[in-house]
Amino acid sequence: MSKKKPSTEAGAKAEPEPSPVAAAPTSPAKDAGELRCELEAALKQLEEARKLLAEAQSKADGNLALLQRVAADYENFKKFAERERSEAVLRERSAMLIDYIDSMENLERAIDAGAKELPPESKLMKGLKMTLDLMKAGVDRSGVKPIAALGCQFDPTLHEAVYFVPDPSKPEYSIAEELRRGYTLNGKVLRTSKVCVVTHPAPARKEPECPKDEKEA
Repeated sequence: MSKKKPSTEAGAKAEPEPSPVAAAPTSPAKDAGELRCELEAALKQLEEARKLLAEAQSKADGNLALLQRVAADYENFKKFAERERSEAVLRERSAMLIDYIDSMENLERAIDAGAKELPPESKLMKGLKMTLDLMKAGVDRSGVKPIAALGCQFDPTLHEAVYFVPDPSKPEYSIAEELRRGYTLNGKVLRTSKVCVVTHPAPARKEPECPKDEKEA
């Protein structure tokens, strides 16, 4: 009795089912047109990004320039304020020194007048002279110096001419008399000197001589 061959369908091992991932259909290759569109879109986005970057850079440059101008204006304001403060202090100091000098000169004139009636060795005269010396020392410590005038050439930046006197024996435009002493403060004029200035008389004007023939006529 012949044996029956086992059925190939029954004897064969069952094949494994394909996995879902492996079974997913692969995406077809993109054609040149689609790639060109994507490239153009990417280039467009890049160009827009460059424009935004340029605008941001321009705005940043403008802000930097504005900040620099504000900083420069602030520095100029600080210098201006410091200069104004220094000038105001100098004006106030000059005004106080002028008042102080006026008082010192009044005391000096009082001493000159008192010397005609009081003996120079009197206690009052000694006290006044001591006070005058202290005032002069204080003026000198402040940087105040008297302006040379008598016998010097007239200088309009230092001297104020009150009147002129003709005197051929002295140099023209020299100072013949000091009416009020002038002073400088640290090299700058604090008060001009009032002076009398020498002038030379103009030479006599000669009448033109007439020709002989005109005289005879």
